[in-house]
Amino acid sequence: MKTRHAKILKTIGLIAAILLAVFLARPTVATILSGLVFVIIGEAARCWAAGHLKRKKELATSGPYAYVRDPLYFGRLFLLIGFCIMGGPWCSLLLVVGLGIFFRSYMPRKYKKEMTWLTDIFGEEYTRYAAEVHSLIPRLTPYPHSARLPWSPALFWKENREQYFILIVLGVFAGMLLKLYFPF
Repeated sequence: MKTRHAKILKTIGLIAAILLAVFLARPTVATILSGLVFVIIGEAARCWAAGHLKRKKELATSGPYAYVRDPLYFGRLFLLIGFCIMGGPWCSLLLVVGLGIFFRSYMPRKYKKEMTWLTDIFGEEYTRYAAEVHSLIPRLTPYPHSARLPWSPALFWKENREQYFILIVLGVFAGMLLKLYFPF
């Protein structure tokens, strides 16, 4: 029950932060275009990763996982940066707060939880992978022991349901465009 309430509170907090970012946004064409570069990179990384991830069934080392251990978080980081750039000067304060939360709270919690269960499930295979592939800094060459699996639409659509995240991204982008053309 406690985790359900925590998830609800985190979701409410995330929605409030997104609405605050859009409300505070003072986008210009230049900030929209600059931020869009980061948003596209972030969502592309997430989409690529979602087509390779078989949660708790197989250690993901194919696709983007051959270069970066946590491409979904990598993508989320780029989205955060991109949308804060889009929002203009006021959102730079939100970026500082967002990066602080991301690196001081979100990522350490995720690392502790995920590294423990990934080590429990995959043992030495995961330990070797984690030693050679950084969490958020991509390798220049693929992990030598990476699986060579193709991107799977079924994993993207059915198992990982990235399409819902894409809708959120499009919603925030639409909010930024509304603020650009109809400031409120």
